[in-house]
Amino acid sequence: MDGGYVEQVPAGGEDVGKDQELSVEYRVLQGPLFKKPSKNPASQKVIGLSRKVGSKVSTTGKTWTGPSGGVWVELDPSKEKLGWLLIEGPGFNQPGPLLELVEPGEEEPIVLFALSPIDDSPWCDICLKPSQTVRHAKHWLALRMPGLQVEKMMVAREKPSGKTHGQGLRNFPATWLITDEVRIRDTPFKNNGELVFFYMGDAAEDVAEFKAKAKSGEAT
Repeated sequence: MDGGYVEQVPAGGEDVGKDQELSVEYRVLQGPLFKKPSKNPASQKVIGLSRKVGSKVSTTGKTWTGPSGGVWVELDPSKEKLGWLLIEGPGFNQPGPLLELVEPGEEEPIVLFALSPIDDSPWCDICLKPSQTVRHAKHWLALRMPGLQVEKMMVAREKPSGKTHGQGLRNFPATWLITDEVRIRDTPFKNNGELVFFYMGDAAEDVAEFKAKAKSGEAT
């Protein structure tokens, strides 16, 4: 319910008594994070918080949904400075979830870095579970730079040179490409390595076109 609280009980666990301490972990998927440094989640004060992608934050598991639809989770005051972190919601120019619930017993994800398809400069980190697919990784890239088109991305096992974007696939072995349905655990990518991908188009042009449509209210 909008403006209401929800208690998060970890999968496979039971509700805890008042005297039992329980910390529910969330994993950072992108940043910056947004925090309300108050006991009251309805507080209007919001600050930015920097946490590494793939790291974890300890919470009480209690969530609150604000009037605009943003979902916030309460930080565990015994391990973190008091406040509430945004899990996902509108109004912060940050599409997609910022945090995800850590499930007990799940496989540890890996964090990969990507270079900008515009100029090959360091761009972003993405956090991927071994069971997720290459296409899921592409969708994360598209989220991080609105305007990029998933269909124009091609993921490769390795890169032939220092640059990948704008170079095309001339003389590139087809066996080096990884198809969308392949799971991350079946790729050669390792934690803290590069997610090698080609953008088969003009990334700067696609991003500019998206921004122009968003400004005029046409973007979906």
